Amino acid sequence: MTGSPDGRVGGAPSVPRTTPERRGPGRPRDPELERKVLLATVDVFGERGWVGLSFEEIALRSQVGKSSIYLRWKSKESLLGDALRGIQLSPSEASPEGEDVPAPEQSLRDYLVAHAMHRALLYLGPYGLALLRLYVETFAHPEIFAEIREKALTSFVLVERHRVDAAIRNAELPPSASPVQLLDAVEGAVFMHILVTPPALRHRMRAALRDYVEQLVDNQLRAAGYRGRLPSPGSVPEETLPTERTADR
Repeated sequence: MTGSPDGRVGGAPSVPRTTPERRGPGRPRDPELERKVLLATVDVFGERGWVGLSFEEIALRSQVGKSSIYLRWKSKESLLGDALRGIQLSPSEASPEGEDVPAPEQSLRDYLVAHAMHRALLYLGPYGLALLRLYVETFAHPEIFAEIREKALTSFVLVERHRVDAAIRNAELPPSASPVQLLDAVEGAVFMHILVTPPALRHRMRAALRDYVEQLVDNQLRAAGYRGRLPSPGSVPEETLPTERTADR
């Protein structure tokens, strides 16, 4: 991901295929058509939000006929949920080989670092504005966004909590550890770190992002009583200090 989150998806990496809720009888699935529709959906939603999202605009942006879109998705909610879920499953633009996509078999420390980096790179990349809109629109329209929330938020949160629960069962963490508090501390810090960084300092923040994330995760795991191996505590790199970054809050 490069630059500020601007919601553009042109030239972005492909979105993994999801399973649309409806297809025409006997009509074979066209992965390229679905990819174009899903990316156009994220594009339009990032720019215009829920109110500005329409099948007409998605069809125009994707150059796919409305009838083809209707055959695959029964509603705007279903389509947006698939699109927002897909971008989160895809390797990020800055990590095209997927090294920052968390995997359950990793140690808890490596899993949390990969998770935090993946989220950070999503926020900084071409999908960033769409994800920010997802949070706002879910809060503003809870009933409309119930299905979208399940696909694009809740399902991911549950996977992450299950991974921390497994670490507690495996004695990597003590029984008193809270999966909710640990994950909130890590992802919340990453989110705020990116959100409050002025555009003029974003290149510095981005260059030091992995150091910031690794130290953040290590500090939270130490506080939670992690029993696995952690690097020795080190000094905070100058680029991650908050003085200049938060001066214009």
